[in-house]
Amino acid sequence: MSTPDETATPETGGEQTGGGTGGQRFGRITDRQPSGSGPSGRMGTYFVRDDETGTVYSFDYSDIVTEGFRTIRTGERVRYLTDPANPGHAVYVIRLDLPDVETYYYT
Repeated sequence: MSTPDETATPETGGEQTGGGTGGQRFGRITDRQPSGSGPSGRMGTYFVRDDETGTVYSFDYSDIVTEGFRTIRTGERVRYLTDPANPGHAVYVIRLDLPDVETYYYT
């Protein structure tokens, strides 16, 4: 026999376990460690510190959501989701500090 917690869903006011992503988070990029292209095709590992909790999450360039080059600089503000299936990993990372086009490309 199941308990109410085991059968709870978002529709019934409970939290569904397993799968999906955690809530939206905000943070700053604290570091980047290059790993080379290698067999996995990863260009580097980035680290973001959560503004609210101070927890540090890692992600790679394929987790960056943008048009054009997928790159982020140390110190930039980002919005991201956490992945409950992979603790310590950020996904769907979006840059918030986009450079001014005139300054970035024409100076």
